[in-house]
Amino acid sequence: MGKEKVLFVYNPCAGKGTLRNKLADIVDLMMENDFDVTIAATQKAGDAANYVQEEGPECSRVICAGGDGTLHEVIRGLMALPVKQRPGCAYIPAGTVNDFANGIHLPRRVMSAAKVAVGDHKDAYDVGEMNGMYFSYVAAFGAFTSVSYETPQATKNLFGKTAYILDGAVKLGKIKNYHVKIVTDEEEWEEDCILGMVTNAESVAGLKLYRKNTVSLNDGLLDGIFVKTPKNPIELNLVMGFLLNGKPNSQVKVIHSSRVEILGEERIAFTLDGENGGLHEKAVIVNHRQAITYFCG
Repeated sequence: MGKEKVLFVYNPCAGKGTLRNKLADIVDLMMENDFDVTIAATQKAGDAANYVQEEGPECSRVICAGGDGTLHEVIRGLMALPVKQRPGCAYIPAGTVNDFANGIHLPRRVMSAAKVAVGDHKDAYDVGEMNGMYFSYVAAFGAFTSVSYETPQATKNLFGKTAYILDGAVKLGKIKNYHVKIVTDEEEWEEDCILGMVTNAESVAGLKLYRKNTVSLNDGLLDGIFVKTPKNPIELNLVMGFLLNGKPNSQVKVIHSSRVEILGEERIAFTLDGENGGLHEKAVIVNHRQAITYFCG
């Protein structure tokens, strides 16, 4: 039996750049496991997806090291491949928040996650798609959602999770209202919202948006959160209470569906896994059940 062919894609700029100090140790670990490794460092947007599309069909696993943005690109590359040519995915999180890594129970320390990445335990997880673009854990619009690609990397490194909360607090003074129509498998309704998320994660931007054990990453269903526009201080307190403790209340609409349509009266800016997802008047979001196999904790 020959060596296992592995593609190692890493982002040298992820998080605090601590990954650079661990690269030799990670490569040593892969060599100890007798992997035939192709190493590819990302230099610009799109590199990770291109590497996966070019090298992935010849490999049995892709090991991705970086933040959620790097993983987002790797997933895009994997989903572009035919199912039979799609390798498994291992993730070594080295970003600021790493929401998806938390969801699949990966260790926080780089080398501990690397040991999981070279291991044999794996599970298949869902992948979301919005208007032809894939995401691992969230498609979102409105308050709190722009920070991932608007905040300078240095600020994210300095504040970590606090940067996300800080951004939301600052923007409360100029919060934008979106009138949206929501269509799911089960229902259809309209509402004024300041925040909408269709997610496969227990937390987004490090903020716990659900109580534990209510979200599954492989059941074929998307979980939606829509926060209604507060019209008075009491309703604003309900919104902030939800963001702090994740317990839904009368200001929050929660949905579960394999397909979600979001229709706006104007083009709305979306983010996908914290990356710029473009402007859309209509967002059609679907779930690809257990589309990618992850080496996980």
